[in-house]
Amino acid sequence: MQTVLFKKAGIFMLVISFMFTTFPAASYAGLVGTDEILSADTRSQQMTEIRNVLARNDVRAQMLDLGVNPAHVDERLSVLTDAELAQLSKGIQELPAGGDSFFVVVGILFVVLLILELVGVTNVFNKI
Repeated sequence: MQTVLFKKAGIFMLVISFMFTTFPAASYAGLVGTDEILSADTRSQQMTEIRNVLARNDVRAQMLDLGVNPAHVDERLSVLTDAELAQLSKGIQELPAGGDSFFVVVGILFVVLLILELVGVTNVFNKI
C-alpha cells in the first residue's frame, strides 16, 4: 500500500514538474528598423576608420607635438554624435593620401631632365 502511495506521489510530482518547466519564458521583442541597423553598422565602420588613422605613429607624434594627449582623443571619440562622426570620417577621406605633392613634382622633373641629359637631347647639367 505504501509503495502505491509513493508511486502516485512520484508521478504527481513528475507531472507538476513537467508542467512548470514547459511554460515559455516571457520575452519582449520589438521591431528593429533597417535604418537603425545600418546606422549602427555605419557608426562602427567610421569609428574603426578613424581609430586606424589616429593609431598611426606619425599622427600620434603630431598630436603630441601639438600638446594633445592621445588618451583624451580616444575618450572624446567615444562621445561623438553620429553627425560629428560622419563629418570627421568624411574629412579624413578627403585628405590627400600622398602628402605634399610639390616634392613629387620636383622629383619627377629631376628624373625627366636626367634621362634627357643621358640620352643627349638636352645639355642642362653641363651649363650649371
